[in-house]
Amino acid sequence: MKKTKGIMIGLIFGLVLSFCISFIFMFIAQGMAGGFTSFFGESWLYYAAIIPFILTFGILGFYFTNQDKVSNKKFWLLSLISALFISLYTGTIGALFGEYIVRGGSLRTYIEGGYIGVNVEGVLIWGTIYAFILLPLTTPLARLLIQAFLEVLKIYEVTD
Repeated sequence: MKKTKGIMIGLIFGLVLSFCISFIFMFIAQGMAGGFTSFFGESWLYYAAIIPFILTFGILGFYFTNQDKVSNKKFWLLSLISALFISLYTGTIGALFGEYIVRGGSLRTYIEGGYIGVNVEGVLIWGTIYAFILLPLTTPLARLLIQAFLEVLKIYEVTD
């Protein structure tokens, strides 16, 4: 029962966090670009971020229900892996997936004409490069978010 509860809390936490992070990122990016075009920004980013956040925190919810204590070294390793997975997926597959949904692509048009209008190779290459280059920034942020998630699990008495 605790494992199921931990996974469900992780899924909900990941869902809410993906929307919050996407909104903050879009808000800052629009401000730096010179103005706000819309309140929520581009919707592809929300689609790109939702899957890795839900998966990561669902798995972490399961992991933390099985562990009594997590060492500092293991905590940093979990943060590194989580940050890499989230930024790598969001910057590559998630970005392509989000653009495909937002632009109204269908499986038939993809098969017949390919993925027209998006530089798929460039997104995959540069998304990977950015994911690794930004690890010194994303790993401490992931550590902070995972620590907050662990506190939520303690509130709901899933873990000690």
